[in-house]
Amino acid sequence: MWGLAMAHAAWRGLAALGFGLVLAGPLQAADGTPADAVRQHVARVLPATWAVEEVAVDPAESGPALRVAARVKLARPTFVIDGRDGPFTFLRPVAEPGVEKVLTGTATTTRGRDGAFAVKLEWTNADVLDSLGKPVAELPGQTVVSGTEEAKALRARLDAESKQRLADEQARRMREEEELAEVNAADHAVQMRADLINDIRARLLGGERAARIATYEAVLGGNDTALRQIAVEAALQSRDPVLANLALRDWFGRKKVVPVLLYATKEDPNSETVLRNLGPLTLEVQSFNPAHGNIAGKMGAPGYSISMPSAASGYLAQTELTVHSYGCALTVRLTEAQTLDGLFRCQTLPTLIARITLD
Repeated sequence: MWGLAMAHAAWRGLAALGFGLVLAGPLQAADGTPADAVRQHVARVLPATWAVEEVAVDPAESGPALRVAARVKLARPTFVIDGRDGPFTFLRPVAEPGVEKVLTGTATTTRGRDGAFAVKLEWTNADVLDSLGKPVAELPGQTVVSGTEEAKALRARLDAESKQRLADEQARRMREEEELAEVNAADHAVQMRADLINDIRARLLGGERAARIATYEAVLGGNDTALRQIAVEAALQSRDPVLANLALRDWFGRKKVVPVLLYATKEDPNSETVLRNLGPLTLEVQSFNPAHGNIAGKMGAPGYSISMPSAASGYLAQTELTVHSYGCALTVRLTEAQTLDGLFRCQTLPTLIARITLD
């Protein structure tokens, strides 16, 4: 046990810190002297990290309070946080077991009816225990001590994972940039295509005839099927008979079979009956001269002997097509609806309305 003089010296040195902290309320102690009750109380309220070595209890200079000086020893190693990385906490060692500290304070005791003492203890320097960090169990996360082989391996793994994440992020950004560049290039190509189509249509629908014809022939001289179709449609819309004739010549030059739609006329009631019995009318193109517009092939419908398919010949004059076969004739002209509309006549049958759809 410490001597009284040593306890007093500890008291005078540590009381100068001026801290006051009530660590516990009244606590029943076993029968004995007030000093015994205080010692038992100190052992109960001390954090588990610390073990009591000795407790000196002396009367205060005035009043009923007791002066307490407790010599305690660190029972577990303590650490402070050196850093955090995700769920991992890296620790730096602070103290090893065996470090001693002295706690000072005042205590008052009261005896109950059962003879036991209730103790109220107030430390004046409780912070001396906090200055040495905390045991592992009181620190957050998955703990590992810095500088150990385990910590070095973990750091290496975390660094590798971080580098991989960075590489993955850079690769992702590069893919996104490449995809964006492809989208922009595609958009640019689409816009250029749209501008080209609009320019071709504008040239074919406006300006001088010579320029329109030159544009049309330039497009048809290429190998872009879609542009050829657009040029033909624009030429048919141009209302320029020369340009429309060029488009019709191109159209007939690419056709082998041309279906002809027939409709009854209101003027002749028998045309309905003839139309039902006639069957589909077809123009088979066996040869077409685009330079002169001459056409040769077969034309006819299966319903009547006069209209049976037979050798046919005709010509395309600007926007009007005329074709003759045995006893029958087809005459159609280009309309604003981009169809060839006209009449189908046979010698012994009512006249029917005819239409060729330019697809």
